[in-house]
Amino acid sequence: MTKVQKGKLISGLSVGKKLTVMVLVMLIPFSLITVFLLYTLNRFGNSYNLVVSNVAIANQYNLEFREEYDSVLYQMVARSITKDMINEELGLTNPDDMTENVRQSFDKLVTSSTSQNARKSAESVLKLLTTLDNRCNDINNNIIKGGAYDVNMSALDNDIRVITELIQERISEYIYYEAGSMELIRSAMEAERIKLIRAIGMFFIFFFIFVLFLVIYLSSAITHEVDILVGEVKSEQINSRNLELKLLQSQINPHFLYNTLDNIVWLSEGGRKDDVTGIVTSLSRFFRTTLSGGLDYITIKQEISHIESYLQIQRFRYRDILNYEIDIPEEFLGYRIIKMTLQPVVENALYHGIKNKRGGGTIKISMHHQGGDLEIDVEDNGIGMNSEDTANLQRLADGLEKAREDNAGFGMANVGERMRLNYGPEYGLKIESEYGKGTIVKILFPKENSN
Repeated sequence: MTKVQKGKLISGLSVGKKLTVMVLVMLIPFSLITVFLLYTLNRFGNSYNLVVSNVAIANQYNLEFREEYDSVLYQMVARSITKDMINEELGLTNPDDMTENVRQSFDKLVTSSTSQNARKSAESVLKLLTTLDNRCNDINNNIIKGGAYDVNMSALDNDIRVITELIQERISEYIYYEAGSMELIRSAMEAERIKLIRAIGMFFIFFFIFVLFLVIYLSSAITHEVDILVGEVKSEQINSRNLELKLLQSQINPHFLYNTLDNIVWLSEGGRKDDVTGIVTSLSRFFRTTLSGGLDYITIKQEISHIESYLQIQRFRYRDILNYEIDIPEEFLGYRIIKMTLQPVVENALYHGIKNKRGGGTIKISMHHQGGDLEIDVEDNGIGMNSEDTANLQRLADGLEKAREDNAGFGMANVGERMRLNYGPEYGLKIESEYGKGTIVKILFPKENSN
């Protein structure tokens, strides 16, 4: 058929049929655009569903695992029941089965995670599960041998519960990072949406006004659907972030808070408004850094601000015996460290060094390079310790002995354990002391994990 014949055929059509032909001709490129849109929505929908599925799996253990596992181990210790008999005698799940369920899930999450940080958190959970199984086996073997109840209970408090807390923190980190991928998906969807709208606009410019109005209507409907999907992504992201449950890495002695509040009341009754303002400001900074937005690591600058707030508060109570000096070169302030590292060490220096020395003393905090690593020194000229007490405290800090919560070395043991779990066995605390002269605690941590 010649062009003339085609022209006569089209000219012979009614206006309605011409419009129909025009619409049919336009449906071809429009169909391609629609197919592209559906493909894009399906691709992002699959990514979104994968993130939601990963978060849901992790959140299941975030809410349940730590509490259930600690409860089962407590029953094992309290009743001297081995893990192989715990189901038969009490109807509880074998702890090995509990960790295996988590391990299987996080093995899959390592592969399916959409975020590199989330994948690292999942891998960290797997490593901690292996450590947890080993500590559980230690308790189980001790039960089989008829070991002392106190030994098992100490292992439960200082090993099992510390590790399950770390596992829960890593799971919460995984949820946080994986949920963050939703924002990336939303941004990518928005970018694709803008590209699509521009393509449609350019397409309509070269064709008839009627088709332009038609496609604008369809584009508006599509935009509305995308906005709904974006709203759902934002809502899911907010809900996922609300699931993040970060616990403090170190316990704060309630007597410290009580004494601080008593000091505030005493200063207020004495009309010392400036002192009240100072101590309240220091207390606020202290707890702000303690919480630190749920972060595991903070900068040296934040950690020093935290410990300086603590010392300022303590000076209101011990102004006659306590002095302190902080000498941290500016080059170190940008490095990062596990939060709440210094406070237990400084607290130990104050309560077991300075307070026990007639006339008081000074706590000095300094920092320097130690080979390829970093070292913070906390030094006091308090009463000091003899060689036997120093060795005992070093064993607690090295995890060779388990400290009770009422033990003077509990805080030091807690810091040492957290540093080993996060940095490795070659890092932690080194304690040097001489009775009558004072004590120095050297805190070693890796530079590559900090900056």
